[in-house]
Amino acid sequence: MRKSILALLIAWLLAVGTLVSCAASDSGSSGDTATAEASPSAETSIPADRIDQVAPADARAITDPADPKATLVLFTDYQCPYCAQMDTLIQQAKNDYGDEVRILVRNYPLPKHQNAAPAARAVEAAAEQGALEEMAASVFEHQEDWKNQSDVDDLFLSYAEDLGLDTEKFQADYTSDAIKDRVARDLEDAQDLQLRGTPSLILDNEMLELDSVDYGAIQEQLDAALNK
Repeated sequence: MRKSILALLIAWLLAVGTLVSCAASDSGSSGDTATAEASPSAETSIPADRIDQVAPADARAITDPADPKATLVLFTDYQCPYCAQMDTLIQQAKNDYGDEVRILVRNYPLPKHQNAAPAARAVEAAAEQGALEEMAASVFEHQEDWKNQSDVDDLFLSYAEDLGLDTEKFQADYTSDAIKDRVARDLEDAQDLQLRGTPSLILDNEMLELDSVDYGAIQEQLDAALNK
């Protein structure tokens, strides 16, 4: 019944053309929130002095063409179900625009999600071995298994093992101050930018408000950016 209600709610939000996301704040609740925001065409410019907070030089790249014509930055929360949906769209954008658009992914582990930060650390640790996308896919695929667990370390380690990663290196990176600081910095940047939820997309320093399950809307924005 709960899944049916959620499906109906998402369908209604799609019909009225609104953003579906996990809200950054919902009065302390730990649950996920479907929020109706502005229309898909609404954009907010990022101030020039905040550009480094959007796309720092060491941001993780999903695509990194030699001469990108546009940059798309995703702020994601691995415990947010809408981010799991967005991940498939980003992979599609990678296939369609990877030779023209630089696609970066950053962490926005919402404080209300108890295991979002550890999940981000798991993905970051895998990224140290060149497996960011593979670990992200595993974490999203098994989201229901770990999101409410009190101890997720062994689960994430098992995903690394399944991916054939060096588990000793993964464990060392997962618990390292460097990875913890990286996730914390991403979160601080997202909060300073006043991002209202996850997933959040920023295209060429314009904050986009799009339907998180509508690839056509993202495609339209990317095409417009490439044809400027």
